[in-house]
Amino acid sequence: MAKSTAFLKLYLTFIERSALSKNEIFELIDNKTERTLQRYLKDLNIFLGEHHKNVKVQYYSQQQKYVLEGVIDNVFNKQQVLVLLKILIASRSLSSNEITTVVSNMMKLLKHEDRVFIEKILATDMQTYHPLQLDEPKIDRIWQLHEAIDKKKNIQFKYSNAMNEQRTHTIQPYFITFSELYFYIVGINQKGHTLIFRVDRIESFEILNQTFHRTPPPHLSPTMMKDRIYFMYGGEFQRIKFEFNGGIIESVLDRFPTARTIKNDHINNRYTVEVEVIGDGILMWFLSQGKRVKVLSPPSMVKKIKDEIEGMRGLYE
Repeated sequence: MAKSTAFLKLYLTFIERSALSKNEIFELIDNKTERTLQRYLKDLNIFLGEHHKNVKVQYYSQQQKYVLEGVIDNVFNKQQVLVLLKILIASRSLSSNEITTVVSNMMKLLKHEDRVFIEKILATDMQTYHPLQLDEPKIDRIWQLHEAIDKKKNIQFKYSNAMNEQRTHTIQPYFITFSELYFYIVGINQKGHTLIFRVDRIESFEILNQTFHRTPPPHLSPTMMKDRIYFMYGGEFQRIKFEFNGGIIESVLDRFPTARTIKNDHINNRYTVEVEVIGDGILMWFLSQGKRVKVLSPPSMVKKIKDEIEGMRGLYE
């Protein structure tokens, strides 16, 4: 084994396991002499001193082990890896194969004992992982679509809607976002209409050389849309006022980043709230709240709520 290879194996093993016995180190360096072992450890400490602050390998005679002391900064620490994987698994956004690969790769950033601990915590989550109905790989597709966005290129793709009707679309893509289980791509077509597509329903796509440069409306910026669009329903920008009665107001303010309370009646737990939204996706949330919500304005949204309630009543007559 070349010295460089042995040195690299020694470095990586210390990062993973922190403590190694002399016999374990001999195995890593192909059972070379004691003198060679000490030279490798000396070179390793020089390397650590140059690249990591206050990190070195020390020998502890009571344990009869060489111990890596100090903290080597990883891209993620163990706490961050655990929380990120918990969120990712709960989102159900990746295919079965993708979630397995991502979990495995992120685990490799950790020491052996931390990896074992987190694997134990996530065991049930992984065993009961339920991908979405369209268990399609998404990671590579999302990357390729972002490349088209970065190059300001149009894309043409075949798309199957919820009714399994297939059409070909050409859009000028602007950004990709994640909302309510799915990744979406937002763009403008040749007629200037803002369109939103689920990434997993795109069957195939082609990056085109030509482009049509349309100036997006102000509400199409990623920041504006992310804070104002719900359930990925496109549409017009609007301000909506509603009463929220008898619920937890924090849940409303957390759900809608643009929400602000206009009137506060803490004693009776009654609030008047104003939100800025794009489209009518918020209608689904209103209906889920039952009598806790009364929409006040605009009149068009009040009418839509009334029509939905009448339609629901008709189902039970």
